[in-house]
Amino acid sequence: MTRPPLIARTADWLGLNRPALAILAVIGCLGLSEEIWSNFLSLHLRDQATAADAAGAVLEAATYIGIVGMAKNLLEGFGYIAGGSIAHRLGPRVALAVSAVPMALGFTIMLVGTGPWPIVCGALLMTNWEPLSVPATFDVIGSEVRKERRTIAFAMQSIQKRLPKIIGPVIGGMVFGLVGYWLNLTLAFGLVGLAVILQLALTRRLRPKPEPVHVPFRLILKTMPPELKQLLTAEIFIRWGDWFARDFAVLYVVSLLTTEWGWTDGTATATAGWLLALMATTALATYIPIAKWVDRSPSPRPFIGTTFLLFSLFPILLVLLPKACASLGLPVIAGLVVAYMVNGLRELGEPARKALISTGFPPEVRARAVGLYWGLRSFAFCPAPLVAALLWTAIGPDATFLIGGSIGLAGTLWYTAR
Repeated sequence: MTRPPLIARTADWLGLNRPALAILAVIGCLGLSEEIWSNFLSLHLRDQATAADAAGAVLEAATYIGIVGMAKNLLEGFGYIAGGSIAHRLGPRVALAVSAVPMALGFTIMLVGTGPWPIVCGALLMTNWEPLSVPATFDVIGSEVRKERRTIAFAMQSIQKRLPKIIGPVIGGMVFGLVGYWLNLTLAFGLVGLAVILQLALTRRLRPKPEPVHVPFRLILKTMPPELKQLLTAEIFIRWGDWFARDFAVLYVVSLLTTEWGWTDGTATATAGWLLALMATTALATYIPIAKWVDRSPSPRPFIGTTFLLFSLFPILLVLLPKACASLGLPVIAGLVVAYMVNGLRELGEPARKALISTGFPPEVRARAVGLYWGLRSFAFCPAPLVAALLWTAIGPDATFLIGGSIGLAGTLWYTAR
């Protein structure tokens, strides 16, 4: 019997085939498109704010970010459920193509409109590509990749998701600092078309699916395995804490470096981009070895619990480590580097969590069930960004981040104790 070529054996070891490559194309192109502009949205809103003083502009930007985050989570909830229904009824190929439509509309609004509110509306549309694509992603990998390769396939998906997080912030930070936000948007717009072309070319030969069977959402929820219900509850706590810092972190870092350490705005913005790239690089280094480790482990739960713990620590370390470095006479950037590396390590259990979800639902309802799972999660933590913005203005960013970390730690303890 002839051995398959090295490339074929490597692709099989990594859980890659044509449908899986289509998923990577969508995630890579649309992810890079988003990362070029999204990390600097708070700074763009700050520049568009009408407040006369710098501190007032930062507070106003934080308020807009809270509104954007809450509305984003709400739209994501509907997007996940809609994406699951589209993938279930029309197939994942159509669902992946449809996921690019909101982003294209959002870019058009942001390139044409001026002022904070058109930016907010455009941003909400542009970030909704992932909810529409996630159910189709799980459907493709769950159907086209054999079970013993699904964790590594999700690890490859996570790697592809993080590569844009390395490249995008660096490109976006330099372009935003040197030229302006309009070029960030123009570069990102072109990647949307490329994603659609590659995805349609690679998914021409998907396996035919049986006629879709309508299963009510209430029945899907009722028959959800207890382990996934527990995971969903824990994730809601973790995501609440995460959203207290997620979209505010760059604004916090740039404000810290400029107001307390006298850095120029351009240098601080570029540094924030490099910190985001470091975070993504740290995550990238863990995916393949951890995925193979999970495949050989009796349970993915320890890896998921570690992920939840690291999620919770990031906002706490973001506050405490720079202050600790300053008190010890060390550069404040050292504390920020460690905090962002910890935030990168939080991806340790992500492939295991996704493989657990993908395997936990029956194939005939997988797309709708995954959409329902993610949708319920988004609805549950929908208010978190707005609550964080209100706390930011009332008690300051440090206390807000510490509260967020505490919420995450509570969810981590609940998950590991059970």
